[in-house]
Order: sequence, then structure tokens, then C-alpha cells
Amino acid sequence: MEEKIISIECGVIGSGLAGLTAAIELAEKGKKVYLFAKGDIEKDCNSYLLAGGLTAVKIPSNNDSFEKHVEDTLKAGKNLNNKEIVEYCARHFFSDVIEWLIERGVHFDFSVGKEFDLHREGGHSEDRVFHIRDTTGKSIIKILADIARENENIKIFEHHVAIDLITKNKFFGKKVNEKDKCYGFYVYDIKNDVVKTIECSGVFIATGGIGKTFLYTSNTDISSGDGFAMAYRAGLDLANMEFVQFHPTVFYDPNAKTEQERRFLLTEALRGEGAILKTTKTSKEDFVLKYNKEGSKAKRDVVSRAEDEEMRKHGLTNVWLDCTSIPAEKIKSSFKNSYEFCLQKGIDITKEPVAVVYAEHYSNGGVLVGKNSETLIKGLYVLGETSYTGLHGATRLASNSGPECILFARLAVKHFTEQINKKNKNVKIPVWRSGEAKQIKDKVTIAYYWETIRRTMTSLCGIVRNKERLEAAKEVLEALKNEINRFYWNYRVNKDFLEVRNIIEVALAIVKSSLARNETRACHFREDYPKQDEKKYLKLSVLNKDKDVYFSEVN
Repeated sequence: MEEKIISIECGVIGSGLAGLTAAIELAEKGKKVYLFAKGDIEKDCNSYLLAGGLTAVKIPSNNDSFEKHVEDTLKAGKNLNNKEIVEYCARHFFSDVIEWLIERGVHFDFSVGKEFDLHREGGHSEDRVFHIRDTTGKSIIKILADIARENENIKIFEHHVAIDLITKNKFFGKKVNEKDKCYGFYVYDIKNDVVKTIECSGVFIATGGIGKTFLYTSNTDISSGDGFAMAYRAGLDLANMEFVQFHPTVFYDPNAKTEQERRFLLTEALRGEGAILKTTKTSKEDFVLKYNKEGSKAKRDVVSRAEDEEMRKHGLTNVWLDCTSIPAEKIKSSFKNSYEFCLQKGIDITKEPVAVVYAEHYSNGGVLVGKNSETLIKGLYVLGETSYTGLHGATRLASNSGPECILFARLAVKHFTEQINKKNKNVKIPVWRSGEAKQIKDKVTIAYYWETIRRTMTSLCGIVRNKERLEAAKEVLEALKNEINRFYWNYRVNKDFLEVRNIIEVALAIVKSSLARNETRACHFREDYPKQDEKKYLKLSVLNKDKDVYFSEVN
């Protein structure tokens, strides 16, 4: 069953930091907003799991500066960052993000004798991470969600999965260009099993990351790369998709029974405070020192790769995070969430190490956008982890992503509201039709697609890559994509199949981009090209539907 066209002013797809910020900003500027969340508006987003905090430099500072933050970000990103964007973010994260949140009721942790209690995380030269214990994301999302619920200009729809964008050029069979326009999108109502056709003048995609593309991830269950795939199918380019960041300290329990237990992340700030990684529970030394002089305080890609090497060398299923050098009271107060979670599992991290493993954490690549998160398609903006703004480069400096979500959501709304936003006159967009499509009853086939994609990516395009593995992955995934496409046109949609359709698109984008970059840089490690090639690859990889992968100069 399909509904008639629903005409609205603005549609926001996603309910994390970026989506909620965009919805609130639009509403406060008088726009009528429909906010679509894939699950629960609060708990089912990666922002909810944000443990560390938000990076920002508050001036004046005794030790820190905008220049230091810029330097740390560029160092982490191996100079693939857009320097102009990095400098802008460093100067605006406090004034346009931290202060914006404080104005809306967010209370960051204070310290005796200091205005704020700031953490230092891996890759940072100074203490500059604003936090609320180790539940920063949960605390902020709760406040923003409440604001959204109370705003009469915002209507919230939970348990809805976006399917595809409706664009001018796609509708008329043309390639995307500067004259293209977004008319709206199709969205699947999970509970009522109906597809809705949404017509609007402004679409803001903020669907989060790609965690479900791999077997092991710190992400929530919604992270199937929906926004990446939708934008790519509409003709937009994807940038730097090979740079997938793995987090080194995800809780490990082979007998875990729940999704939360499998993805629980012990915040990086623990290592910033002195926690170290060890090969065994009883060993003493920080094994990361064998690979990097910073040891466990090194950047995530360095630590995760060291972890992988040690596990392969010694035949380990996990390593150990030792937090016992941190004062017990500090752990219980500043890292209460991590402490209590582990305590429930019978582990007192103030007294003993905890088993951890690396897992997919963050996509540094995404939909290529402009400085206001705008795209080539008028009226379409891509935000948060789904976008490539140029801030992160080849890998992300810890805690830069949260403020990026908020800052660019605000910039996008400002850009949108300053444009002449005319309704789609004299354009009759197509209503979704299922036609003769059958109801999906074969759950085994979908489960097979799902399992094959995730195992292929984990085994052949994980933390260590080479040409042979990547070509094998490409062959498997391309054959699978053809099967999935045939399945898509013959059956009615449901949530699981829509996710599989998006995941295969994202997986292929990662593999193709990884094959094209014949070097090792940050979190992209090619064992057949172990060196960083500044002459040939100090460039963005860009995946285009028609040109495949090409390289573009870094701005």
C-alpha cells in the first residue's frame, strides 16, 4: 500500500547530533520540519554512544591555541584535510558549538579551580575535549531531542527508513549537474509497512555511518550507510571512502548476548589519562611502544594496526586495556559509564585489565560537499559522518566529529534559509508504486546477502589490505550487487532489505577506493604498498558513478 504525496517545507533524515541540530535550527528560523528517525529518536544513533566528548579551543588559554588544534588535525589527517576548513573549525568549534549547546541547557563537566574539566585524547597536544563524564553524547542527545519534541514546528517520525532521493535530473534521466534540484524523497514506514512520498524544498541527510558494513563495529544498529548510498545513486560523488577508522578499545566478550555488549566502547580518554594496551592480562609493558613512541596515546589508526599485528603474531582473539594507573576516584567520577558497565560484567577496571578488540568505528570518507555542506543538487545538504567536509582527511582526530556535526548543520541551515526557496511549481513528482511486486518471505536469502557482505569486508578489506584481497572482494561484491538489484525490483521493500541494498553500495565504494590508492596513509594500510606516496597520492580519491575512481587536488 502507498500513500499520496506528502508536501512539507523541510525534511531531515537522521536524528543524531547533525540531524537534531538541523531540525532545531530550521524550526527556530520559522521553517516547518519533518524529522525522520530510523529507530528511537534518542537511543538509535551513533551520537548517543559518543563517550569522549567535543573538541574545542577556548581562548584565552594558558597552553592551547587554534594553531595547535589545526596542527594536530592536519597531522592526524596526513595533510589530506582541507586546511581552510580545518582552520575555520578550530576557530568556531567553541563559539558556534560549545556555546550553542550551553545556551540550550547542556552542562559540561567543571573542575575545581578551572572553568571546564578538559580531557586530552590520542593525537591531541593539549587538554581540549569538553565532556559530560563519559556519556557526553547521551546527555546532549537527550537535551536536543527534548527541544525538538517541544518545538511546534517539528514533527517527528520514528521507525522510518529513507529509500531514495527524488531529483530533477534523475527523474528526467540526466546526469547530476549544477542545474539539478532535489524535490524530496521516498521513505519506508516500518511499523505500518507503507512507503511515503515526501515532497519538500529542503532535504538534509544525516543518517550516520557505515558500521554494519563490517562484522565488528562500535556503531548502533542503524549504521548501514543509507545516506551514502542514496546520494551516490542520485549521482553525487563519494570522497576518500578507503579511509575507514577502526577503534582500538571496544569491549570484548565472546559470549556477549546483546548488541550493546558487542559494541560497547571504552572511551579513548582512558588512554589519554594513562591507560595502556597489553598483549596479556598479566603482562606489564605497553605493546604499542614497539610501533610508535607515543605508545597507547597514539592515534587510533596507529594503535589499531599495532593491535592487529600483535593479535596475528601471538594468535590472540583480543588484547587488554589496563586502566589501573589512573586513580580509582577519577575513573569512578569521570568514566562512570565505562566503570559501571565493566562492573556489571564482573570486571573492576580500577583493579584489573579489561579485554578489548578493535572494531569499525568511523568513516572518514563520505558524500563530497561544499563549505556549507551543500551539494551539487539544489536543496540537498549532507551532514555529519555521511558527508566529506574536508575536516578529517585520511583519519579523524579524536572528538572532532561531534562539533563537526553541529557546526556544519548550522552552516547548512543558514545557507538554505538565505537562498530563494521556491516550491516545486509545475513539477509532478512520481508517487511510489509497488505495482506487482511480491511480499518478501524469504528471510534466508537476505541473511545470506548480509552475512556475505560483512564477512567479505572484514576478511578482505579490513584493517590490512592488498591488491589480491581487494580484487577478490570486488568480484564477490559486484556479483552480489547484481543479485540484490534483481531482488529489489521483484519484491516489496522492507527494512532489512533496504539496508542490504545500501550496504552493498557502500562496500563496493570502499573496495574500489582502496584498490585505487596504491599507498599506505593513516587508516588505509596496503601491505603491498607500505609507504606513503606524497608525490602521487596527496590527493582526494573521488568515486563517480560514470568515471569510477579518480584523484582530485586537496583544496
